[in-house]
Amino acid sequence: MKALGLAAAIRFYLGSRRRLGFALKSEGTQLRNLVQYAQHVHHRGALTTALALNWAQVPPPASLQRARRLEAVRHFAVFWAAFDPRTQIPPAGLFGSAYRRGPVHLYTSQELAALLAAAAQLPPPQSLRPVTFRALLGLLACTGLRISEALQLQWEDWEPTEAVLTIRQSKFGQSRYVPLAPSAAAALNSYGQARAKAFPKGNRRALFLNRHGQPLSYQEAGRTFCALRQQLGWQQKKPRPRLHDLRHSFAVACLLGWYRRGQEQINTNILSLAVYLGHRNIRHTYWYLTAVPELLALGSARWAKALAPQQGASDE
Repeated sequence: MKALGLAAAIRFYLGSRRRLGFALKSEGTQLRNLVQYAQHVHHRGALTTALALNWAQVPPPASLQRARRLEAVRHFAVFWAAFDPRTQIPPAGLFGSAYRRGPVHLYTSQELAALLAAAAQLPPPQSLRPVTFRALLGLLACTGLRISEALQLQWEDWEPTEAVLTIRQSKFGQSRYVPLAPSAAAALNSYGQARAKAFPKGNRRALFLNRHGQPLSYQEAGRTFCALRQQLGWQQKKPRPRLHDLRHSFAVACLLGWYRRGQEQINTNILSLAVYLGHRNIRHTYWYLTAVPELLALGSARWAKALAPQQGASDE
């Protein structure tokens, strides 16, 4: 292949990987920014380590952003070095891990009840808006869906007879089935009836509609949740509650329930939970065991109990 300039090489890299099913939204934005930076400093020729490291730090971003920039440019460099041996691959880990989980807010049952009650009172009264947000927040709380997954749902993705949602082409291009408990299924069916009554001739594809009968957007969902959070006086909570924390709360509630009941097949259950949540790597599910003090204590106690017979045998 003829040697390409940096901009063309990055376009080739992004196009090649996207054809394989990778979305590369954030990485694509970062690499296009790298091209702009290279043009600004009048860089010519292949990618160099100096260019990559300078770009990762200018203008001075937060440490996590530096780490993610470095990871993005390393992925490109490793790929492109096979086509252009002049490409320099910057060293890994200079700015720490590119993926660091911050503290999460775990909703109590009282907080969830208050959130749903506040959503049901959203203005304007008698519109679909309060019904939509109560159904949406309730679904997130009882299934652990990502907000993006819930907003992408189409009406045809809901199978009321089997009480199963089909999540299509979610994060990392994965699809999966999500069965609902009877109470959750009843709530979703009730929302469907209200939706059909409010907009009998409206948009019939998107599952969640706004008050105008259009698909509910991520921006509107985020703004409304922030308004509800402020209304409930949660602004000062540390950490501040987020929409995504409904997913964390669901996962932790499942794990705590299994540990408290002393179920023997906990590892099998965790694998099932990983599939249910759509985790690509099970370590993302095991992370909850160390992120929540009570889970860490329960897991440690279970591990110590499992080791006790082995230690007794060795002592003999």
